[in-house]
Amino acid sequence: MFFDSLKEYEGMTPGLSRIKKFLKALGDPHKKLKCVHIAGTNAKGSTAAFTASILKNSGYKTALYTSPHLRRITERIKINGKDISKKTFAAIAEKYLALAEKCKLSYFEYLTAIAFIYFAAQKVDIAVIETGLGGRFDATNVITDPLVAIITSVNIDHAEILGSTIKKIAFEKAGIIKNSKVVCGKLSAQALKVIKCKTNPLVFGKDFTVTYKKQSLRFDYNGLKDNLKNLKISLYGKHQIQNAAVAACAIEVLKSKGFVIKDSNIKKGLAKAQWPARFDVRKINGAQIIIDGAHNPEATDAFISALKDFDDGNIKRTFIFAAMKEKDYTTVIKKIVPYAGKVILPALRNKRAVDTEKLKLVFAKYIPARNIFTVKNVKESLNLIKKREKAAAAGSLYLAGELIQHIRGL
Repeated sequence: MFFDSLKEYEGMTPGLSRIKKFLKALGDPHKKLKCVHIAGTNAKGSTAAFTASILKNSGYKTALYTSPHLRRITERIKINGKDISKKTFAAIAEKYLALAEKCKLSYFEYLTAIAFIYFAAQKVDIAVIETGLGGRFDATNVITDPLVAIITSVNIDHAEILGSTIKKIAFEKAGIIKNSKVVCGKLSAQALKVIKCKTNPLVFGKDFTVTYKKQSLRFDYNGLKDNLKNLKISLYGKHQIQNAAVAACAIEVLKSKGFVIKDSNIKKGLAKAQWPARFDVRKINGAQIIIDGAHNPEATDAFISALKDFDDGNIKRTFIFAAMKEKDYTTVIKKIVPYAGKVILPALRNKRAVDTEKLKLVFAKYIPARNIFTVKNVKESLNLIKKREKAAAAGSLYLAGELIQHIRGL
């Protein structure tokens, strides 16, 4: 693989000097792009998907860069909803690998550079760019003049890199703030205080709001100037309505900069936006499984809130669960167990995954051991789900990716 010679970011000194040096040698392709830049602990991907979908449905050639991927690395780099081809990805990765090694790029830095090279070569009208980790030292932060910056949420995650307080993490996320307008999701007063030291942001709940409908996927958007009625999304949960509103506000900022986007484009874009592994309801062998990549306490709260609404609050599901060692999985487990009748713990093909026996000990504090099963892999976990059973999966995007891959392959 092209990336075998490159280090993981966690083992490197934070900074932008490496990727800046690399991109400069190629004529700074990222500077040819008009960008929407998105940071946040959670909701980055969904918000990016909503934003990109609206732009695409408005007739703009729209690039989208996100991470991590669920099944294939090429999923991270899209134009108008279509992944970069394996052939094109391989050609770019191979062509510039020697320079990447010379500049000592990390795995993520090189992926980010490949995205910029591809988007510039394809002459996209606009690129929606999601940070990988934090903001200040994230490889995507070579973007110097975004059209609009978005900070979706600020909560504790990646504490070993970003810091263990909301104040420190907000400072890192605020690193993407330049001279453009900043749109914020639902943030704590502590996080907002940090961001307001750098800019006067447009904030969900203050500058723009939503009115929830009885039908769970519909809402009214009350914006800066736009007031849109009876909007529909396909992603389930009130948190996704909030994400859609953040995207709609960012679109208003783009309209003020000359982008031509009709109300009908916004409605169509929101309705058509897809983002797998976010309250992703699927069928397998006559059973229903809801797959969600929730992997930290805030994301788990959003998932459980949506699950209670979906199930009318009175169903215990069979949970497939896995987690990464660096995550606060004990808190996530505590939030899940009231809604878990049975738990299945598959081993993942990832060296960062928590050992299944260790997870079993945590679950056993809350659930009878006879209802907890450890299995060798994701395929075996799916085999334990009975016909007409209601199941759910959470704890890791890597788990979600493996599950979706197996379900699609059945």
